[in-house]
Amino acid sequence: MRTPQLILFTMNALNGMAYSIISPLFPVIGEEFQMSDAVLGYLISTCAFMSFLAAPFIPKFIEKFGRIDLLYASTFTEATCIILYGFFNYIPTYGVLLFTSFTIRAIHGFAAGTVCIMLYSIIQIISSKDEVEEAIGNMEIAWCIGLSAGPLVGSVFYGIGGYTLPFIVLGLSLYISVYLTKIISHEKVNDLEDPEKNKNSILKTIFHPSIILNLGTVTIGILVTTYYFPCLSNHLTQNYNLSVSVAALFFIIGMVVYLIFLQFYKQVRIKIGMHGTPTLGVLMTAVGALLIFPVPPIPQSLIFIVIGLGLAGGAGAPLNIPALMNISIDLKYYDPSLDKNKANDIAATLYSVVNNIGDFAGPTIGGFLSTKYGFDNCCLILSCSFFIYCITILGIIISDFKKLI
Repeated sequence: MRTPQLILFTMNALNGMAYSIISPLFPVIGEEFQMSDAVLGYLISTCAFMSFLAAPFIPKFIEKFGRIDLLYASTFTEATCIILYGFFNYIPTYGVLLFTSFTIRAIHGFAAGTVCIMLYSIIQIISSKDEVEEAIGNMEIAWCIGLSAGPLVGSVFYGIGGYTLPFIVLGLSLYISVYLTKIISHEKVNDLEDPEKNKNSILKTIFHPSIILNLGTVTIGILVTTYYFPCLSNHLTQNYNLSVSVAALFFIIGMVVYLIFLQFYKQVRIKIGMHGTPTLGVLMTAVGALLIFPVPPIPQSLIFIVIGLGLAGGAGAPLNIPALMNISIDLKYYDPSLDKNKANDIAATLYSVVNNIGDFAGPTIGGFLSTKYGFDNCCLILSCSFFIYCITILGIIISDFKKLI
């Protein structure tokens, strides 16, 4: 990993920590102010919602301010928001807390979404054609490390110094990203062709089957790792007599397998190709969802649940990496006038949008289906849907192959 890539790796890990540190700490404030679970859920999800809203504006912001200045502003804003979270326990009234927390959470979401898009765009710009696949894989690893480390850092420093200390420590650490942006500025990442040449490129290029299909695979990858959030803990505690602490460990299985799969991703992609790899990923999601709540004749066993969670989480590697690369390639294919850097910006933006959609849709769909039909049927319905999507991809691949011969 070259130095600029290592810097972006570090920044993405810090961004992931900033995204996930709130999960063990915000409930502390919620309990103090007797905040309902619903309001607390809205507060936490505001970040993803604002990241979603930010995404469509990023390509225009890049044209106006440049990638480096935009990254400067976003990393500084994110670090400041994290520090401000640490002072929520000094807010005197519930009303002021609601207004302040939702406002800062919204600003953080906008900044975090911008940082994410910039990092994934820049990593493709500074990497050679031979490096880009591995570089994107490393960025996925960094994000997973950050998501895992955030709650851990929060818990450790909360034990040392209470609610405020974790946010102060992480916030100050995030200011490192502001400095690291200065180092990245030495790379040629702000080269832009005539903006008029790329005008309306997003609208002209995204409505093509191959691009939509790749965006769909990314969405499925997020759905299958989030739909069981409202249900899995209760399923494990009620049906398998596990404690809440033990049940919580099941939520990291997918991430562990995801990191393992990333180590073998390139070998898999070489064997089955850039389109066969995401097809394998969708198949893994279908089988994984089926096993998370094993239905007859599959035995009701924790082993199958572990396998299901592993398949669901591991599917992210064969889904996300080729999808991001394929989207960028397709954008340039459908619009030859689109320059490489602009195509990478749009691809990273679309990737961020569907990730945020999946973050919202997964728990919503899972909770709805589970409430209406039961968690077992929820898993079965989603598994069947993923199987149908897998068959659709295979049909398109076979159709394209026939055209070539």
